[in-house]
Amino acid sequence: MHRMKVLGLIALAAVSLVIGILIGRFAITHPQLSWLKRMSKDGDPKYSRQLHQEIQAEEIHKNLQFFSSRPHIAGSFQEEEVLVNYINNKWKSSLHGAKIYNYTVLLSYPDANDPNYVAILSENGVESEVSDKVEKILSPDQNDSTVVNPFNAYSPPGVIVGDPVYVNYGTVEDFQYLTRDLAMNLTGTVAIARYGKIFRGDKVGNGEKFGCAGMILYSDPADYVVGSLDKVYPEDWWLPGTGAQRGTVLLTNGDPRTPFYPSTNSAFYLDEKDIELPKIPVTPIGYNDAVKYLSKLSGIEAPSKWKGNLNITYRIGPGFASPYEKSKMKLYVKTHNVQRTIRNVFGFIEGEYEPDRYVVLGNHRDAWVFGAIDPSSGTATMMELTRALSKLLQKGWRPRRSILFCSWGAEEYGLIGSTESIEELGKVLGSRAVAYLNVDLSLAGNSTLRALATPILHKLLYATAKKVENPNPEEVRAGRKSVYDTWVKNQPSSQDPNLPRVGELGSGSDYSSFLQILGVSAADVRYNYDQKYSLSSYPMYHSVYETVDLVSRLMDRGFYYHQAVARIWGEMALRLADDVILNFDCVQYAETLQRIVNEVQSSYGPKLLQNNITLNSVKEAVGEFLEAAKNLQSRVEKVNRENPLEVRKINDQLMQLERSFIDPLGVAGNLHYRHVIYAPNEHNQYAASSFPGLASAMFDIENDPNQERRWQQVKKEISIIAYTIASAASTMQEHGTIGGGSTKH
Repeated sequence: MHRMKVLGLIALAAVSLVIGILIGRFAITHPQLSWLKRMSKDGDPKYSRQLHQEIQAEEIHKNLQFFSSRPHIAGSFQEEEVLVNYINNKWKSSLHGAKIYNYTVLLSYPDANDPNYVAILSENGVESEVSDKVEKILSPDQNDSTVVNPFNAYSPPGVIVGDPVYVNYGTVEDFQYLTRDLAMNLTGTVAIARYGKIFRGDKVGNGEKFGCAGMILYSDPADYVVGSLDKVYPEDWWLPGTGAQRGTVLLTNGDPRTPFYPSTNSAFYLDEKDIELPKIPVTPIGYNDAVKYLSKLSGIEAPSKWKGNLNITYRIGPGFASPYEKSKMKLYVKTHNVQRTIRNVFGFIEGEYEPDRYVVLGNHRDAWVFGAIDPSSGTATMMELTRALSKLLQKGWRPRRSILFCSWGAEEYGLIGSTESIEELGKVLGSRAVAYLNVDLSLAGNSTLRALATPILHKLLYATAKKVENPNPEEVRAGRKSVYDTWVKNQPSSQDPNLPRVGELGSGSDYSSFLQILGVSAADVRYNYDQKYSLSSYPMYHSVYETVDLVSRLMDRGFYYHQAVARIWGEMALRLADDVILNFDCVQYAETLQRIVNEVQSSYGPKLLQNNITLNSVKEAVGEFLEAAKNLQSRVEKVNRENPLEVRKINDQLMQLERSFIDPLGVAGNLHYRHVIYAPNEHNQYAASSFPGLASAMFDIENDPNQERRWQQVKKEISIIAYTIASAASTMQEHGTIGGGSTKH
């Protein structure tokens, strides 16, 4: 009996052991539990290292040679067929798939057989000092029959004859100086404006508002050349006097015939006479031509800040001095608008655990001519990044979230490709896009990183830049081994010199519709030139001289700066796609809002106080926002990563925060821009304004004849800001105000 008991106990123990082993094995190997365990971990760091190693500078060089070998203006065969099909085929074969989206849009071109020009027209109708109708070829790689001559897109055609007047950069303040301080009547004049400071479309819009009949745009050496005018391209990277900057002067984004709706087969197209297009003819010239006209102007000498670096006495006009006092400025423009099909290409890598969350990367493809910098340096970089990521896929990597690559068409004409896609796919991207990472061009110089981003992405930018090797050997020898080290040295933040400066997003590239229409957090990165140079842009901007020769010989020998940008772009994408919890910093957003309020108080406080207006409601809302941000950050740090519902909830709150700053009625009534915290400056689309609605209401307010109306608008804008920030704060609370968050009113 005793023996039977012992045997029974042994048998029971054995059975228990077997059951225990089976349970343990089942728990470890059951597909659902194993999947859940993997899902709760960040991506393997080895893939980050492999990505950095895989990205090759020489491959980027090869890509650039291909993409900028021929001119590829939007709507051309080279652009919409050759390059589109190349990218589509590459992505189809190396990623999880690709798709092309077509849009029929309004584009603009000069007449190849009847080029635009300007000249001095004598009293008896004889033309002299005629401007160059084409840019001079300075190297063999620029000699291509498909080069489009200098023009400004969407300028109306026309022949304008009038007195010339120099308007400096053509800013609102410049025109106010002429009309208010000098009491000048500009009606019927031909304005000569230099490029720089503000978006060219705003220059033309200002000229139109102040009565000018036409405008000539030129690149002054003060803005595009450093040193002697004898040492320019091809000897150095400075703009030669024969270079002219092309570019759009359209003031809206997207196809102007289908505002807020996509230009697809079902689209309703407005008639051209019913859309917002520039009303005065305009064309660009080089500074070799500009000096012919500026040197002959009559009138007072221009203020010192209006003087460029041409070897002349800058005068304002209007009109020419003797012996040309009876002559006029002639502006001859044959630019015309046509309907063309443009194409966007999307490539994608499907996420393993959250395939419905998209980390979006984009670069536009179209160029005014060869575009070796803008945009092909970015295109070449994106193609190398997708090649490198495809190698990771082959090694077993799979991102947690999906990664979407976008090759945009017709950006140069007014962000048309990206805007049309946002209009068509906004319902999907608005709910699923985690962030948009833009590289318009990889480099405008080789001094330091330049980054623009919404505050929620600053921390990720810093961490990424610290992981990327410095491409400058001199900086490495000086002990600055990472991109971050040189960035913080060359561009320290004005708020904290221990951090590098991150700029604000205006509307200069394809991030605009993501941020302004959908409220998707965005960043834009590139390498930039040394800021000790007071340049308006990189010198060869939108000229025929923007070729591979320029880039490979004078800007990035070895393509190591391109490589660094690719690594930054890729590293940011990896972190956003692979980390369990999104690397978003809502506390940084709160601190940025506090800074903006302090700056507004400093700028406008006395004027507001004189009108019995305070920013108290905004300050209170920012306080609520900071408290909610800190609480959310605390929950981020404590979240149970093995609970996918908790992870999803936290990530959704982080991802949706930027959306809460969107006003569906638009900033100051402008439906193209809806982000209450950041939007393009009302008078310069390239620049960003903080609290843009308030900035618009306060601009030149003292000169508005209807003071009561303007100050009522100021009160309204302050109310909108306070409401929006408080609403954003409520989205960060654990259950929101509806479910038991703050009840404070």
